[in-house]
Amino acid sequence: MIKSLTHRTLGLTVAVTIALSATTAVSAYAANDDMDAVSLAKKMVGVDYSKSNESPSDGFDSSGLIYYVYQTLNYSMPRSLADQFKINKPMITQLSKAEPGDVLFFGNGKQPSYAGIYVGQGKMVMASQSKDEVVTRNVNDYKSSFLGGKSILSSKDRLKAELILTAQKYLGTPYVFGAKYGQTNTMDCSSFVKTVFAEYGIDLPRVSRTQANEGIYVSKSKLQTGDLVFFTTIDSGKNIGHVGIYVGNGMMIHTYGEGGVKFTSINKEWWANHYVTARRVLK
Repeated sequence: MIKSLTHRTLGLTVAVTIALSATTAVSAYAANDDMDAVSLAKKMVGVDYSKSNESPSDGFDSSGLIYYVYQTLNYSMPRSLADQFKINKPMITQLSKAEPGDVLFFGNGKQPSYAGIYVGQGKMVMASQSKDEVVTRNVNDYKSSFLGGKSILSSKDRLKAELILTAQKYLGTPYVFGAKYGQTNTMDCSSFVKTVFAEYGIDLPRVSRTQANEGIYVSKSKLQTGDLVFFTTIDSGKNIGHVGIYVGNGMMIHTYGEGGVKFTSINKEWWANHYVTARRVLK
């Protein structure tokens, strides 16, 4: 909603309205710019379909969702579906070749009539006019209408998306302190992190306090998807005793106590008061 301030001078009222509107728009984008493309797209599921709109507050049409996600992540993205289809990015000609973060286009002719963001495991997120909201769909259900796709993400941003998808495979895995690394029936915080990063050729130490020496320091205000976040625990005293993987929007994926691997806010309850530092190990 655009806010305005009443003033006897109409020109000033208009100027203030425009300024507040611009600030609101910037805040809407900045709020999620620490996420990866797949997680951000999934977060939009359930938002209303709205023709000609491109924000979580106003809703999305097909191209508006794509525009929002990639503009938020600082990619230059045209607004119209036709221009998105023509963007100068690598072309994907087979659905089976799609990777997380790719944009997939569908239609009955040569021009696309709708599109979705591939989020892995054979699924895409799209703004559906028929369902009147953003939904998750199986891409193979639309195979006969597939026109092509575009690979938008940089290799680093694609790695972030894939890494978080890998971490999510272990949701619910029971927590056991000192769980043996190399098996995934049980995990503790550092074996979980080590396991996820090992799948991408990144070899981390076994223990959280030594993992905290890896990579480069990053401030809490500059966290990005894939950064390691470290905390003290009841048993560790003032020393680092816990690690999680930052997933954006103030959340981490980690394992500790009941429920095993799960998503938790780093800004609430115990974790907010026992945050120590963060490290960036993705190159």
